[in-house]
Amino acid sequence: MDIINRSHFAQLTVYTLFMGFLLTAKAADKSLVAFSDESAAQNWTSVNDNVMGGISEGGFRMTDDDTLEFSGRLSLENNGGFASIRTKPKNLNIDGYDAISLRLKGDGRTYYFNLMTSSRNSASSYRAPIETQKDTWQNVQISLKDFVYTSFGRVIGTVAPVKAKDIQSVGFTLSDKKPGPFQLEVKEIRALKATGSTVTTVTGDPDKSGSRDIVDTAIEAGAFKTLVSAVKAAGLVDSLKANGPLTVFAPTDEAFAKLPEGTIEDLLRPENRDKLIAVLTYHVVPDKILLSKQSWKTLQGQSIEVKSPGSVKKINQARVLKSDILASNGVIHVIDSVLLTPIKTLTAKQAAKEVIQLAINRGVPLFNAGQPSACAAIYEVAANSLLKSHTNALDKESRLILEDALNDIRKDDDPSQKAWKLRRALDAVNESLHES
Repeated sequence: MDIINRSHFAQLTVYTLFMGFLLTAKAADKSLVAFSDESAAQNWTSVNDNVMGGISEGGFRMTDDDTLEFSGRLSLENNGGFASIRTKPKNLNIDGYDAISLRLKGDGRTYYFNLMTSSRNSASSYRAPIETQKDTWQNVQISLKDFVYTSFGRVIGTVAPVKAKDIQSVGFTLSDKKPGPFQLEVKEIRALKATGSTVTTVTGDPDKSGSRDIVDTAIEAGAFKTLVSAVKAAGLVDSLKANGPLTVFAPTDEAFAKLPEGTIEDLLRPENRDKLIAVLTYHVVPDKILLSKQSWKTLQGQSIEVKSPGSVKKINQARVLKSDILASNGVIHVIDSVLLTPIKTLTAKQAAKEVIQLAINRGVPLFNAGQPSACAAIYEVAANSLLKSHTNALDKESRLILEDALNDIRKDDDPSQKAWKLRRALDAVNESLHES
């Protein structure tokens, strides 16, 4: 079956970028430990491989920045190879919570985050891996259903999943079989409600928020590989690194995983590039939009709506995981599902005219506000979209007009001239699209 008809997924339109600090937006949460309290260190203890004859050294301290530092040296001698810390057992009172959120900075090694329950011995825990990036702050969200039960480091598959009400202790373990020094700094450990997500890691330094453009922050994050690959395959990287402003609704990798098998692979094929571009533009609004309005028109031509059932915001049917993330050329909202466009019957010419009209509506105010580069970027995206996704609507003369304009602006360094050249081309094509 052609992907354009597969459960309406040909009408899916996804824009593929995002930046750091993925948290569950507005979800109920609860801090599990405090690092700023004077007695915080008294709540933690170390358990290293020396209990079984090893000689690894692992300990903890509370820093002046109100963080927990887990550090030491791992040794593989005497059958050793692990170091760990954990909180002393107590009732954490998190019945009803279904995920854990952590903010931490590591050294590039893979650590385990552990949950200990009242019904398990000290050598057993439920654990989930955390792949750290060297000297980079990360926000990590882990659903309780993704923790696996282990005993003496071995996975035991016959044990029931962990229950939030039974959790009495949390901690960290390093056992990656790599001898040498290690260091992990932890800022927050929180319990979350109603996340419905699997292990998700997003990186970023809050002190640098907004200093990188949308493309660079997405690439640096490393957790949105599907999105970045799609933008590269569509040839939109340069357009999306422009001054903007743009608003991006960015599905996570887990959102892409919900699509029918083979959908993404089909869209990434060179022969389906036009369809991929159509997919991307539905997730982009040519303006800087914070989640305070209720409806916006996308570059694809159709509108998306924000809904607020209770404390959770949604874009169409996708839940917003994190909103209002600022980048140097726009803003990003992270969502948990790929957006599906509403079915709308338009002639080929009507659809092309909508693209042009939207670009002009968004570009003119920017030009008049002294942002010709942003205006030109919007016009350039519109021109490329017409050539690649609306070929049935254009006659030969219109295609030549657009192609000539796109070639011409590559030779011009003046953003105002670029905007005017593209605008004149769009106006000429728009005039040719009148239907009898």
